[in-house]
Amino acid sequence: MKTLQVHSLPLKEVIADIAKGLSTQYTQDCGEYYVQIPDSWGQGQIKGINFEGGLGLLVYDCLFHEDLEISFTVSQTHPLKFLFCLNGNLLHHFEQDEEKHALQQHQNIIVASKGYNGHVLQFQKQQKTEVYSLEIDRLRFKQRMSCELAKAHTNLKSIFEDELARTSFYYNGMYSLRLGEIFEEIKTHEYTDLIKKVFLESISYRMLVQQLIQYDDDYQGTDQRNILRQSEAHAIREAVEIMKMELDSIESLNSIAQRVGLNTKKFQNGFRHFFGKSANEYLQFLRLSLAKDLLLNTEESIQEIKEKVGFNSQSYFSELFKKMYHDTPSNFRKAHRKSKTELKKLL
Repeated sequence: MKTLQVHSLPLKEVIADIAKGLSTQYTQDCGEYYVQIPDSWGQGQIKGINFEGGLGLLVYDCLFHEDLEISFTVSQTHPLKFLFCLNGNLLHHFEQDEEKHALQQHQNIIVASKGYNGHVLQFQKQQKTEVYSLEIDRLRFKQRMSCELAKAHTNLKSIFEDELARTSFYYNGMYSLRLGEIFEEIKTHEYTDLIKKVFLESISYRMLVQQLIQYDDDYQGTDQRNILRQSEAHAIREAVEIMKMELDSIESLNSIAQRVGLNTKKFQNGFRHFFGKSANEYLQFLRLSLAKDLLLNTEESIQEIKEKVGFNSQSYFSELFKKMYHDTPSNFRKAHRKSKTELKKLL
């Protein structure tokens, strides 16, 4: 395994040390520092940027030909790190502790080392790895946010206030759908110069906000969590397919939530996030959309259509249909058939 030694802070010096270890040069653009991975080592890029108030962002988007270890060793208090794995995987361990923490796709870890104990990151060979590391100099951050931290109720408050690194800290979780959207914004933005710098600083704070919210949500316990994770988005898509296939026989939405492995809060929040509707509202939308199609394109009776789309009550079906399409099912069918007949005469 190859090793790169990083003996410096802040991120400018971190990038400089990485470039030196790779026997290449780094570039900078308005405080953002880049190092391109040489072809002899692999491919991709590592970049970093520091902001006022102790916040920084380090992005690894790379593939190495051989297993690689980056060792962060410096006789200073190390930053509080929030690591998010978008692609690939990564191993982390504290410098003086061989216990490894695995970071898989859609996972995130929060790590704080004790004293001057450093961090070690291990990259697997021939594995494209994309990791975002939000780095916080706790002394500077506390100086800027002293009043807010004093009043804070987050469960991470004590970690932020430990600017002398008296204790170590480790947390592992699955990052939220909101964080996934933030990462996509970072990857697809086309801003330059001043707007880019302000964008990156603001979005880094958004990352921190969502991480704090997510950590407090994790603290509630499995059954009480309501924030949908990136890894759970597929469960909502699976639920939609179940609804479409079983419109006429769905007994309860809770049963669907259980089948896709979500608690009720996450299930409802997922539908609101993706469709702007509650799960029940989306189910009614599917039923009424199918009913409309059957009214226009089949000879089935309204009674048959009502049952096929999963309604037991004729009056309730008519009420919801009229609310969505501004007419009763029978009048809707008559009006559209009349329009078709008149169109045929014109042709």
